[in-house]
Amino acid sequence: MKKAITIKDIAEQLGLSRNTVAKALNGQYVPPKTREIVIHKAKELNYKSLNIEKNEIAKDKKYRILLISGKPLNNIHYFVPIIKSIENYCYDHHYELFQYIFNKDINTFEGFLSYVKDFEADGILTIESFDKDFITKLIHLNKPICFVDFCTFGNSIEGKYDIVETNNNQPVFEITKYLIKKYGITKFCFVGDYKHCLSFQDRYHGMITALLQEDIAHHKSDDILRSDCFDYGNVNSIKTEILKLKHKPQCFICSNDFIARSVCNALKELNIKIPEAAMVVGYDNVSEAVLNNPTITSIGIHKEQLGVETIKTLLRRIENPTAPIKRVIISPKIYFRSTTYRKEK
Repeated sequence: MKKAITIKDIAEQLGLSRNTVAKALNGQYVPPKTREIVIHKAKELNYKSLNIEKNEIAKDKKYRILLISGKPLNNIHYFVPIIKSIENYCYDHHYELFQYIFNKDINTFEGFLSYVKDFEADGILTIESFDKDFITKLIHLNKPICFVDFCTFGNSIEGKYDIVETNNNQPVFEITKYLIKKYGITKFCFVGDYKHCLSFQDRYHGMITALLQEDIAHHKSDDILRSDCFDYGNVNSIKTEILKLKHKPQCFICSNDFIARSVCNALKELNIKIPEAAMVVGYDNVSEAVLNNPTITSIGIHKEQLGVETIKTLLRRIENPTAPIKRVIISPKIYFRSTTYRKEK
């Protein structure tokens, strides 16, 4: 009897790791060209796999996917790899992908609705769109939807949608506890609008929960929680807010790296040494965190993985539109850098 072909056999012939081949055959993220090579070799060797058969069936379906955002995403470094991985996945599976930017100050929902009807979308992805009224109307369209992050009222509305997000609470909780234990820091300041979106809210709660567990008193007046329309990129505005604080923070936990960089620049202008007098933590792990001087400690995920998980979650919703609402959580990693490192005395 002829020996059945295994993943190991395919990996050896292609000079790839078994892990890479297994991911390609099971629909997990690998570069599109790598996946194509693996699938081709698997067919050539007559590799029998239920997963690959399912993948080929899905590939034959010509889904039309509409990507909605509240702003042009390609100008934001965090979203570039996410969008790219979604585009690659759709291209690889022959899905049609179109982007629609909805700004309530410019667009009407009726105009958007007309576009959706003309496009005949099978499913909708939304990224960086947190307007509650728009999201409520969107859900009521009764289309399969996958949200990347969500507005702060959570998944209280019934509908045909799922949410993909980072585990925002736990890593902020962990780094807050770490800085308390390692350096004895007790005065923390959260910077950002925690009501802006679910991820910012979870990051804020992660810090607060850690402080409560350590029995450290904290009040909202110790934080900079201006609404999202506040110019967090303006160093002078950040300086003004820091000077207003009653208690001098020993560590600033920022809702993203963009804000963390502004805080670093404001502290420099105030002659507050980083990290000796004040530490700074960001979120998203974008290139600015690495290029900043000093480099910024940040929390980030594999962005390509987030993109692939988003499109795959939407496809599952399209295939099973009445399934219960799911929150898909992707675990991030803490990247320790100069803004939280002090040399031992």
